[in-house]
Amino acid sequence: MAEEAILRLLRERGAKGVLQSELAERIGFSKSTISYFLSKLESKGTIVRRRVPGSGFRVWLKGVESPSKLIRIGIVRAAEYPFIFDFKSRLEEEGFGVYMKVYNDGVAVMSDLVKGKIDACFSPLITQLVFYATSRGKFRIVASGVSGGGSIVLMRGVKLNEVKRAGSTFASTMDACLATYLRERGLSDVEVIYFESPQRMVEALERKEVQMLSIWEPYASILESKGHERMVRFSDYIGPYPCCVLAVNPVEEELANLMIEKLIDSLSKRDYVDQATKLSNLIDVEPSIVRKSILEYTFQPTFEVKDINRYLKAVRLEIAIPWISRGLRGYGRVA
Repeated sequence: MAEEAILRLLRERGAKGVLQSELAERIGFSKSTISYFLSKLESKGTIVRRRVPGSGFRVWLKGVESPSKLIRIGIVRAAEYPFIFDFKSRLEEEGFGVYMKVYNDGVAVMSDLVKGKIDACFSPLITQLVFYATSRGKFRIVASGVSGGGSIVLMRGVKLNEVKRAGSTFASTMDACLATYLRERGLSDVEVIYFESPQRMVEALERKEVQMLSIWEPYASILESKGHERMVRFSDYIGPYPCCVLAVNPVEEELANLMIEKLIDSLSKRDYVDQATKLSNLIDVEPSIVRKSILEYTFQPTFEVKDINRYLKAVRLEIAIPWISRGLRGYGRVA
């Protein structure tokens, strides 16, 4: 019966417990039946239920429940995180609650990280280095994440030599790559306007407030679908480069290593197109665009230090090379 099946599964799961939303699928009873018997078992003191933000309830047998530490993870609104759902599930399998928050740019997510409002985040390596220096090494950088996804988009009907203003986000991968592109194209007179969200960047190009954007996916693909010209992909221009990687606040070494282990496992999957619908719901972009945009990224279980250093030299940020070495110390895993 349902009650026996629930108890059997909870005994098997032990301290890891199981999400209430997964019980119906795992033991083959309806959600209403599961809910009825969980309420009955809870009233008898046989089980414990705890709310996990963003995931519903996790259930344990009484006396073996996990402390259910909550891990708060921030991401930038982008198409480069289809692996985040597998990563979240792997942490939940270990008995952790996981709460995910979406931010409009890297500065916003890093601000919350150094303030302790979140425990970990995926954000541009460039932004992490800026905050690493200004916070005097308050967090650790993990060289696992995503490469690519950034492009220069030119407003339809405009020639390159007619560009007066270009849009980007402050202290970001897009900012560093745009500066390199403008410098090497002899466009040093172009004024760079900084925006706090990708939606505002798209709006600015459509309204002709800027004639060019340095922007990431899925927004480069959205603009391309509207007839604007993708001038160059940064991966074609400066070679493979780390965009968003993991940063973690100081936590016990065992937890940090567990997060890194689970992230590397999640990034090893490589094919994430089947996660497009989930990701589209998370970042509020059409699934068809997200599905296409995912293919613009390369997922890296580890980055090599030499490749990170090459990238920093390419965007003239050699001064940050010692910072990345210090930031990676302890938690960073590189090939």
